[in-house]
Amino acid sequence: MICQVCEAEIPKGHQVEIQGRGKRGLNSIVCANCAESIERELQTETENPNMIVAVLAGLAAAVVGTLVWYGVVIITEYQLGFIAVGVGWLIGIGVAFGAGRKRGPALQGISVAITLAALVVSQYLIVRQFAVELLAEEGITGLPLWLPLDLMIDLVVTSIGENLITLVFGAIALWAAFSTPARRRLHRVDPA
Repeated sequence: MICQVCEAEIPKGHQVEIQGRGKRGLNSIVCANCAESIERELQTETENPNMIVAVLAGLAAAVVGTLVWYGVVIITEYQLGFIAVGVGWLIGIGVAFGAGRKRGPALQGISVAITLAALVVSQYLIVRQFAVELLAEEGITGLPLWLPLDLMIDLVVTSIGENLITLVFGAIALWAAFSTPARRRLHRVDPA
């Protein structure tokens, strides 16, 4: 057998089979040295993340994602839930990139927390926009951008309760935020 990384000949019984990605991912055969090297490389992805920049990059991604989602709703007059998933993914990417292209549990927590806040703010802005339009039809104007916190929370909770699909897409968005900066691992395949 030949190592698929360094192309060295591998003595029988000393190969390491690495599981491919996805259902159709092909397994790779590597030597023990290359497998160790890959594991070390994956471990360094979790060491010394720049947490401050990770938070700032995640917040910047949240602002961009929130504005895009809000803009799409204003233009289309439809709340497209898959955009929420994109918001979670974008925040996860922002956090990992800001951390210095690092990954790990702490970055996953930051990504999820920022995504949750972004989803709540996005939902509030969307519900507020629909309320502004309804009130304008009745001749009422001047609804402030930020209502008292308890009223904002009530609006978001009520809107989610009336449209549970929003909750489903929110959960998928949180999963995207959680899984994007997750630590990568080498998946060995046991010889059969």
